[in-house]
Amino acid sequence: MTTSFLERVRAAMETYFGPDERRIDHARQVATFAEDLLRFIDADESITMTAAYLHDIGIPEAERKYGSCGGSHQEQEGPPVARTLLRQIGADETFVEAVCTLVGKHHTPSGVDSPEFRILWDADALVNLAQILPGKPPERIRAILDKTMVTEPGYRQALGLFLGGGDRAETPSVNPRNQKQL
Repeated sequence: MTTSFLERVRAAMETYFGPDERRIDHARQVATFAEDLLRFIDADESITMTAAYLHDIGIPEAERKYGSCGGSHQEQEGPPVARTLLRQIGADETFVEAVCTLVGKHHTPSGVDSPEFRILWDADALVNLAQILPGKPPERIRAILDKTMVTEPGYRQALGLFLGGGDRAETPSVNPRNQKQL
């Protein structure tokens, strides 16, 4: 992965979202968490980071067409936009399709069985949970994390962020999607 390619992906995302700093900031935060998770999980770095930057790229088109940015609308509208942006910056078709598959499934729990998907899922969850967990009791937070997080490194990061670390030796509950890795 070249840094210049990811810089072009980030710039394309920022240009597409225009003045919508909230969505740009969200994508940057997801990318930051994804980059951190990549230190612990063996996955294709270029695909993972590109999908992290572009996962919500379908929101403006979904809002325009449906008046809603619901997850299913994002998944429907995101891949065509991502495909256009990636082709404009010279990505090859195999890469484009791999990223578009992730963008088109990023709200579907059974999504794509790949480490890239699990990283994207947890990185997006870490950002989104920061908005819904404050003020909840610790036992409720732990239950939400047990249900939501799908990688061991993501779960441990969530414990640190939302419970001040918790018991690091404790293994989270396993839901059918969880494929914990160290």
